Amino acid sequence: MRGNPLWTAIKATTAIVYLFLLAPLIVVVAVSFNPTQFATFPPAGFSLEWYVEFFTHDRMLGSLFNSFVVAGGSAIVAGVVGLISALGFVRYDIRWKNVLSSLLFLPMIISPVVIGVALTMFLTRIGMERNYLYLIVGHSTLVLPYVFVTVRAQLYRFDQELEEAARTLGANELETFVEVTLPLIMPGLGAGMLLAFVISFGEFTATQFWVQPQTTTAPIEIYTMVRTSLTPMINAMATMLIVVTVVVPLVLDAVLGKNLILKSA
Repeated sequence: MRGNPLWTAIKATTAIVYLFLLAPLIVVVAVSFNPTQFATFPPAGFSLEWYVEFFTHDRMLGSLFNSFVVAGGSAIVAGVVGLISALGFVRYDIRWKNVLSSLLFLPMIISPVVIGVALTMFLTRIGMERNYLYLIVGHSTLVLPYVFVTVRAQLYRFDQELEEAARTLGANELETFVEVTLPLIMPGLGAGMLLAFVISFGEFTATQFWVQPQTTTAPIEIYTMVRTSLTPMINAMATMLIVVTVVVPLVLDAVLGKNLILKSA
């Protein structure tokens, strides 16, 4: 392949794509350490001043906390519902199974703006107050397909003879599920919940219809500050979001040694 013009063009195109994807993130991270009031690239020096201000800014810390609560709650809810749904669709004969399972992917296809407006009308109609639960319900709707598809893929590869062997040895349905089924499908479930957490943590489009001042999430706070008062602290907060949504999941995946994302692919 070496010396092949086509292969050289493919490598160059790949490098350009990676550069296009990563360059904005690298600039934001670099500028967050800039000691000056105005963002310049390359930075004029190195300073943690904006991180110090960020960690003493109640409103920013509050929005970051809200994002953790909503993303964590959404990942748990989507994990439970996605697991039950996947088990039902894979293990049991359901009328119009293909159509119904396809409908679960609608949140991945329909614009978040439409889902945001539609869910706002529905939840308001049933009288739900705009609080953490309101946001968790909304975000769970958005991220449920990611858990469903990863768990379903794991279940299709599952050897059901292992369950039959456990039941032959005296285990009941619950013991078989907890001790055999769940551990074997955990890579898919964990990867789905990890994706759900990351997507929920950075979700902006639909969230702007659901937040209240006391439940403002980090992406909404960044957008608000960009519009009202451009401060270098925004770059520090954006860097924190990058760490949470990109670096932390990859580190956890490596540290835990489970390769959850890779195994579920």
